[in-house]
Amino acid sequence: MIPLNHMQIETIRNQKRDLEVNVAKALNRYFQQHYKYSIQRLTRRLLFHILSIEKGKLNSTLADKQGAFLLFARGVDPSWYGLNEFLKRELFWTLENCSDIIRLFGEINEKWKNLGLQSLHEKGQLGLRPEPTFVKVGSGKPVKEGGWGKDFGHRHRSEIGEDQRVSRREPYANIGPIVRGVEKFKFEPKSVIGAIDRTFGLRPEGGDVSGTTTDSIYALNWAGGVAGVSQDAISAVQLLPLVTMVPQGHHTTVECAYPLSRHGYINYHIGYYTTLAPINAPNRFDNVLASFDGPGKNKHILVWGRGAGEQGVQMNGQEEINAFKKIARVLSAYGFCVTGGLRDFGEALNIMKTFSPNLLAPRLQQLQPQVGLSELERKFRQFGLPRR
Repeated sequence: MIPLNHMQIETIRNQKRDLEVNVAKALNRYFQQHYKYSIQRLTRRLLFHILSIEKGKLNSTLADKQGAFLLFARGVDPSWYGLNEFLKRELFWTLENCSDIIRLFGEINEKWKNLGLQSLHEKGQLGLRPEPTFVKVGSGKPVKEGGWGKDFGHRHRSEIGEDQRVSRREPYANIGPIVRGVEKFKFEPKSVIGAIDRTFGLRPEGGDVSGTTTDSIYALNWAGGVAGVSQDAISAVQLLPLVTMVPQGHHTTVECAYPLSRHGYINYHIGYYTTLAPINAPNRFDNVLASFDGPGKNKHILVWGRGAGEQGVQMNGQEEINAFKKIARVLSAYGFCVTGGLRDFGEALNIMKTFSPNLLAPRLQQLQPQVGLSELERKFRQFGLPRR
């Protein structure tokens, strides 16, 4: 176990950002080869349903979508006519095109009362974002029964003013004039995803927990039922939001992987990329994902504190890496990050005692003289000041 200071943690965060985007890009290439046809069939069914809406209502809904979807930014007219023409070019649809249609379907479904989807919704055939997939701060809905963490929501973000946005290029894919989520949003203090990012040495950026992913889960399941796509294929293509939005910089891996894990499609452990594979087809993705989990390519760390005073430890050796995997399960991480992450060494040690009492906890305890000091205590020692 290797002790880390703030500067070392920041270096690892930058490395992990690049690594996770490259993981998603590799999955994107794999999907192009093995799942593109199934995804096109599912998307076609969703687009048929969109086009069944009365033209005037659909056009008014699409009027302000020009800058929100890559599909429209690259030439498809945001109207019933434009989508109908796009339908005729199905063989040329990219994964990103399909992801945009799924996202559009989700946004339209949120307005079902005005767009004629009421009967479908009332019959229970199409229900998106069942609570508590995520809850926005201030919504008045509890995040966890019993009141623990009740003031924290899954999603707590705000928009960055246009004059303050910083353009991000590498390592992301080129999306032209579309504003990336990592450019547009910032986490607010009560974001659980933000706390998870800080705790596991990820760059705290993105759009917070992905509502598009939760939309996609239900949209693809509904479309699969009428498009004749096998359940195994549907389970695999549920990764589509992750393999398209992470390379574009709209969401981060954990923002997409949390809802996928929450709904039982994957069992993601943060930083263990082979666990991004669907539960019902884990070996199918081994050749794509295993290389990113190799020795020296990934660093598994636990962080406590905030800002320049944060500290952490990096797992050292396969034994520690294997033990840390239990702590890194995203659904477990949500549980101990729901109130803002780990504040100090004592809370980090308690987590180690809970998940790895016989290996990681004793090793962390041994490092207490190096990483167990408060920020104030470190300053006293740094400058040789006497304590009263």
